[in-house]
Amino acid sequence: MQPPRLFVLFLLSTVFTFGLSSLAKDLTPVTLYPAPSHPDLTLVDNGIANAMVVIPADLKPPARTAVTDLIIHLEKMSGAKLKQGKTATEGLITINVAIDPDNRDLFPQPLGPEGFAVKTSPTSITFAGTDNAGAAWAIYDFMERTLNIRWYWPEAHGTSLWLGTSIAESKTITVAPAHWSDEPTFRKREIWPSGGPRVHGYEVGTLHRRLRSYDSWPVRLITHAPHRWDTIYSKTNPEIFQLRGDGKRDYSMLCYGNPKTLAAYLEQIERLIADPKLAADRSISILRDNSVTVSPADIPVACVCPDCRKLWDPQGGQYGTASKVVATFVANLGREVKKRWPDLTVIYLPYKNYTYAPKDVTFPDNVEIQICGMPGLAMYKEPAVNAEEQRNIDAWQQLTNRRIQNWHYSCWPEDRTLAAYLFPDTVVEHYRANRHKTVGSFINGTANHWARQYLTLYVWMKALWNPDVNVQAVIDELVQRQFGPAAATMKTLITMQMKGWQESRWPDAAFSPKTVYEISYPRDDVKKMEALFDEAFALAEKAADPLVKARLDYLAPPLRAFFNQSAEQADGSGLKTLQLIQVAEDPVVDGKLDDNAWRDIEALPFVMATKRDNPTPQFPTTVQAVWTREGITFGFRMTEPEPDKLARDIGAATRDAARIWWDDNVEIFLDPSGRQIDYYQIIVNVNGSVADFYGKDASWDCQGIKAAAVVAADFWSLEVFIPYSAFPNATPPGTGAVWYGNFTRHRVGDHSAREYQRLNTRYAGPSNDQNAFGSLPFVER
Repeated sequence: MQPPRLFVLFLLSTVFTFGLSSLAKDLTPVTLYPAPSHPDLTLVDNGIANAMVVIPADLKPPARTAVTDLIIHLEKMSGAKLKQGKTATEGLITINVAIDPDNRDLFPQPLGPEGFAVKTSPTSITFAGTDNAGAAWAIYDFMERTLNIRWYWPEAHGTSLWLGTSIAESKTITVAPAHWSDEPTFRKREIWPSGGPRVHGYEVGTLHRRLRSYDSWPVRLITHAPHRWDTIYSKTNPEIFQLRGDGKRDYSMLCYGNPKTLAAYLEQIERLIADPKLAADRSISILRDNSVTVSPADIPVACVCPDCRKLWDPQGGQYGTASKVVATFVANLGREVKKRWPDLTVIYLPYKNYTYAPKDVTFPDNVEIQICGMPGLAMYKEPAVNAEEQRNIDAWQQLTNRRIQNWHYSCWPEDRTLAAYLFPDTVVEHYRANRHKTVGSFINGTANHWARQYLTLYVWMKALWNPDVNVQAVIDELVQRQFGPAAATMKTLITMQMKGWQESRWPDAAFSPKTVYEISYPRDDVKKMEALFDEAFALAEKAADPLVKARLDYLAPPLRAFFNQSAEQADGSGLKTLQLIQVAEDPVVDGKLDDNAWRDIEALPFVMATKRDNPTPQFPTTVQAVWTREGITFGFRMTEPEPDKLARDIGAATRDAARIWWDDNVEIFLDPSGRQIDYYQIIVNVNGSVADFYGKDASWDCQGIKAAAVVAADFWSLEVFIPYSAFPNATPPGTGAVWYGNFTRHRVGDHSAREYQRLNTRYAGPSNDQNAFGSLPFVER
């Protein structure tokens, strides 16, 4: 019997692009050249290595790491471990790794950065790159395209049981003659996080490398830079920092309207150019190679100085009130940089309330934009969201006359629901539409998100290499490889996960538990999905296939959490109801909670927000509520044995301070319409300072709100009056009327014992998790 020939390339007489109708339809297309004329190459013969790897002494990562990966995978397949050295050994097939972009025998068509070619000869296989990265991608492409390996999710550290890797065992490995090349469509293909405690226990960085996560684009950002400029300028130039409503300076955020801020930037650029060691210090630098960063702090711009307010757009909405403020600074900086350092590029990250491209700002040609896709790419499935995001991409591209960079979020809106949605088609459609408009993406994830989003993330990385990836072919291949006897069942489940999300349409494109669990994933559909997953386990058990069962076990936690949240959402289980009790008069808002109105009003306790195994707070908090015809008053009591340590930096006169969340505070989330599709957020600190939002839109003000707090020896208390008139679509109070909402406490001042509490929780990270909004019924008495 002849040993299996592991190849997926055809012998062709002319150059053509490897089409999606060819073999290995799940892989992205490559350019094929006429295959060399020689017999097949046997790399391993009946478990004995018949080849060795020859690598240059100066080969660097990721190419050197890819060589190690090749040797590991060949040994996993065949049991034979190939040797590596500096020179070939007579009688063995030579596997060469070369960086040789000008070699027209390897590269008949010139390729750019990260380009690669794979070519066989009678005695060798050459993995050639236009650079080190290209050489690495040649190896990984060979492993996929010829050795028939796939990497779908990360492996656990130190395990010999590979669950995310699809690899076939064969004692003899033979490769057919072939010659092909390829290069990335997008040079920026970063995915985060790749290591550290966020992904503890899994080789996520290894998976990312094998899927060609990389950034070869020359213009690169330093996130939220500059940092620590308060150590340089707070005493000499306090005016370059954001002015708060209480007259104090916020030293974590620059004032982008003050002319002296531009002068400080130019001073620092000159200083950093003169001191490369200082320039490499990301904790203070704004210079990365030849790129100057403008990336404000991770809070909204909210400076109230006259210079900023002249450029402020009160009608700019959630993503545009400060756009002209920061963009004007960037344009002025670009012009000055071009005069003084014409080889430098200014890279700017529009984000939060300065995301939208402004009008009436002209940019010089040395400014490049990396746009934050604030809703999260999953939300692009909504036509209105996609159209608005595309409009912004097009507007920024026209302003700069350059391709833009993307900062995309896989973690949004994932952080607000446990629904195990999948959106690979949405991803592919986005990159096909922007093939010539973007240089690629930084994908901002959270923790180890692969078990929940494995299909989407896998396709995402493939689409960043080439958006002509065939999603359906990927799914067909994946289910057969990973789930064997349960392939058809898992394909049905995956299809429901995709269709439920991608094909559903929400009123006003509004994300909420109601739209997720009534429109995208109705309860009956989720029950079917749960039954399918149980059936997959049964099929694996029946086939006595422990590998498939282990793979299903890996995927189980996020799917089970999804099924449970669907059930809880349907029956409202596990959520406390805060009754709003009618009283004759509104309490006096002084923070004391001693009015007659509070007598006999039940106070409900908070629990720890994210600690499922230890939900009882060390420092208890309660909330109670009363209502009249004018509005609702909420009363909070926070146990606090260390009142001197309370963080209370933001004064009562300041409204919408971006850093109020870093004070000891209480958050009030209200859905006064009862529609469960949107919400209002009000944050109040110990001083009675208020920050209020409609969703994430800080331009909304809760007109008529009153707040006051009292700090005592071992607690602090807070009263907040909220008038109905502040909400245009509020359900009127009365018998049978129900609002929805939630409440949180952030105990932050005592650094040794911080606590994050909620009245109700589903243990998700964000405070605005509407799945945890309990009912607030109006009770007359």
